Amino acid sequence: MTGTDITNLLASLLKLRREPVAIKAWKELPCDIASYQGSAFPGMCTQIGEVLASGATFYTTADHCFCTGGVVATGVAPPVGREDREEMIKVHFSISKGYKDMPTAFCYEKNIEKLIPRVAAANTAVQIGLLRDIKDPDIVLLFCTPAAADILSRAYCYVEGEPIQGFAGNGACPFLIQYPFVTGKPSFSCSDVSWRKYIGLCPEEMTVSMPAKILSRLCRDLPEVARAYSRYGEPPEEED
Repeated sequence: MTGTDITNLLASLLKLRREPVAIKAWKELPCDIASYQGSAFPGMCTQIGEVLASGATFYTTADHCFCTGGVVATGVAPPVGREDREEMIKVHFSISKGYKDMPTAFCYEKNIEKLIPRVAAANTAVQIGLLRDIKDPDIVLLFCTPAAADILSRAYCYVEGEPIQGFAGNGACPFLIQYPFVTGKPSFSCSDVSWRKYIGLCPEEMTVSMPAKILSRLCRDLPEVARAYSRYGEPPEEED
């Protein structure tokens, strides 16, 4: 299925109000794709919001993001050192109550490192755009209601025979970009305040992140799973 096919299928079955956004890491700078212009604050969440608003497709690097969560999550930048991370946390302190103090902030970072595997691959840039516009993406972000996420998770269980891991906390990029990028498995999250604000999510929306290859496999069975979901608890249909 093409990205357009998948987009149209998901829109019809899950009633998505936003198009899926795709993410693709590049070993070398892509010569035929526009670079992001300027510096995004906080970072990739703002860029994703711009993609949804304009339909643009571009690549970004660490030079284009204040918060490096998204570029670290795709191997475009190394993990931030303690000194730079402290400065970044202080800036976030000035706009949001993320932690009660710096020791708590660093305790949180250590716990995230235990949960989310590090990126082994080294990449130069990461492309962001609508799913229909990116060929062979790594990850697809789906912005949906919990009911739609439930249908997606049931389709994953139906096809793969395993549950989906979900996360919540401060910073969505480790949960929704790094985890699926490294493990090749889907994830879901209510995300965090910057992700929700700068992408523009409604209160009833959450994010499901799917490796593109898995999403393509799920879509073959998704119509049947969605139909069964809508009829759950009803008497079985009689065969002709």
